[in-house]
Order: sequence, then C-alpha cells, then structure tokens
Amino acid sequence: LDLASGAIRTIIWATGYRPDYSWLELPVLDRWGHVRHDGGVADHPGLYLMGMQFLRRRKSALIDGAGDDARDLSDHLAAYLR
Repeated sequence: LDLASGAIRTIIWATGYRPDYSWLELPVLDRWGHVRHDGGVADHPGLYLMGMQFLRRRKSALIDGAGDDARDLSDHLAAYLR
C-alpha cells in the first residue's frame, strides 16, 4: 500500500479502548505519547482523532457524543480534501 502515490489521502483508524500510538511514524506525539491535536485535528495534515475524552465535548468519548464530533470533523476533512 503506497500512501505517497496520492491515491489514498485519508485513513480512519479505530485504535480501541486504550490507544497505543507507538507505531505511528509521524512527529505528532507529545512527551506522554499522546497525539497533539486541537479538537481532534492533529498537527499533521489529514490526521484526525475521534472518541477521545473531552475531544470536543464532555460526551466525546461516549456513543452519544460520536455523532456530533463526527459531523464537526467531517466538515474539516471535506475542506482538507478539496
């Protein structure tokens, strides 16, 4: 799979209940091993996060909060892909 070819510009990755980003080969981790982001938009173009506690709202980590966060992030993602 060659991501650099330009055919794939976005990946949605489900990391599970206890995320482990040690495999991520991008300079986006803070000193605690968490991805630096602003409301789910990471420091690297095209990298987004979902389902994390207090991502955008108090309920972001709950199923009830996923829809609102997904809507917000999909707007950002759509603008990025244009």
